[in-house]
Amino acid sequence: MLFFQCMVALLNPPHGREEGIKWWLVLYIMAMFSFVTVYAATNLYIQSNSFIDNRQGFPEELISGPLDYQFSIMTMDLGLIPNVMFNLNNWLADGLLVSSLFDATPTHPGVQRLLHS
Repeated sequence: MLFFQCMVALLNPPHGREEGIKWWLVLYIMAMFSFVTVYAATNLYIQSNSFIDNRQGFPEELISGPLDYQFSIMTMDLGLIPNVMFNLNNWLADGLLVSSLFDATPTHPGVQRLLHS
């Protein structure tokens, strides 16, 4: 729901006639949403496999059951996807926070006076 609210806010800016739609920001938010969706879906798939299909684990291992399965696929492609998506999304979120987007001056006159006092 938050994604759709962000998209509505980005595609209908309050001062739309002055600046227009910032398409780079729309694409940025869509990429972040896509990374989080892939991360969540892959994690849910791994959890489903580990607790339903691989409950017994490997008998010769010290740790068995779902935890053993999750450790065994950690280095496989399926185990690497959520880690890569999580790191990419955090990288994009950090980049958004330190970008020049937040250098904008507030348009409310009272806030301007508070910032300079």
